Amino acid sequence: MALRMTKWLDWLDSRAAWQFVVILYIVRWCFIVPYMIAAKFLFTDARISEASLPEELSGMNPVMLFANIVIIAPLLETLLECSLPFFALSLIHRKKGKLPARPWLFVIISAMLMMLLHPMLAAVVPSFVTGLFLAYCYAHFAARNFGSALMYTTAFHGAINIVGWSMIVFADTA
Repeated sequence: MALRMTKWLDWLDSRAAWQFVVILYIVRWCFIVPYMIAAKFLFTDARISEASLPEELSGMNPVMLFANIVIIAPLLETLLECSLPFFALSLIHRKKGKLPARPWLFVIISAMLMMLLHPMLAAVVPSFVTGLFLAYCYAHFAARNFGSALMYTTAFHGAINIVGWSMIVFADTA
């Protein structure tokens, strides 16, 4: 199993940047959608409503909401959840040499930070899983340069959040 996963990750890492991000994005949904379906049965209405959007955001202009959810939040969260821990671990590893090609410690730490920033019970698992994917994306590009890591990871996160934005904006019209 581990060998197959390594071969798959090697294959993924060899893709062009846009292909890497698109494939990772699609695979992430393959993990999240079954959880979302199961969550409908696992969580009571009270726990699901706990994860709903705060009222001050639900009444916001759709363009401002888009800017907040799809651009600003992913950028800030990438800086907090990925850039900071990656930089810290890079400093620690600098003494030992360079970071490993797949810095799993960073990926786990970053995913845990994502989970901590989304503390609602119904969002714990999706936040952690999403954090794993975002951190892997960040680590892949950070090996080249900070700008690429920030740009691709923020775009990945924004593409995830655009689904939520669409559900918020268009739910009232249905």
